[in-house]
Amino acid sequence: MIRGFIHLERVMYLRLLPFLAATALMTGCAFNVAPYGASVKNVEALKATSIKPVSVAKFQAAKPGDASISCRAAGSVKVEPSFETYIEKAFIDELKLAGLYDPASSLKLSGKLEQIDFSSGISDGNWTFTLVVSNARNESFSTQSKFPFSGSFIADKACQEVAQAFGPAVQKLIEDVVRNPKFKQIAS
Repeated sequence: MIRGFIHLERVMYLRLLPFLAATALMTGCAFNVAPYGASVKNVEALKATSIKPVSVAKFQAAKPGDASISCRAAGSVKVEPSFETYIEKAFIDELKLAGLYDPASSLKLSGKLEQIDFSSGISDGNWTFTLVVSNARNESFSTQSKFPFSGSFIADKACQEVAQAFGPAVQKLIEDVVRNPKFKQIAS
C-alpha cells in the first residue's frame, strides 16, 4: 500500500515537472525599461511657456511604488525605481534642460499618477496615463495621455516593444502636460 502511494506520488511529480519548469521560465523574464531621454520638443515647449523656474515635489501614485506590469505570459515590463519616480525624474530633466528648474523655488509642482497601463495587441499597442499636476496653492489639472506603438503576435517581441515604448510614452505624457493651457497657470 505504501509502495503504491510512493509510486503514485512520483508519477504525479514527473507529470508536473515540465509544467513547473515552463512556468518558472515564463515568469522569470522581465522586460526592463531604458533610462529616460529628454525630448527637444518638450524642452522647446517648456521654454515657450515663459514661466519662472519651479521646483518639483515627490510624485505620488494611486499604487505607490508600483514598478512593473505583467505582459501576456512572457513576464513583466519593469521600471526602476517606480513608475511615479521615473516620471518625476523625467519631468525634472526636461525642466533642467529648459533652464526652468530651481530646487529652491517657492513655486513647487507635484504630480500624482492616477492611472498607468498598456495594451500589447497583435497589430498595435499603447501606453495610457492619467497624471494630475498641482501646485502649493492647491490648483491642479488632470492630463490623460495615450502613446501608440506597434504590436506583435509573438509575446516576447510584443513585451519588448512595450518596454521600448515607455520612454517615448513618458515624453508624450510630459508634452501633453506642458501643452495643456492650465499648465502655465499652475506653474506661474
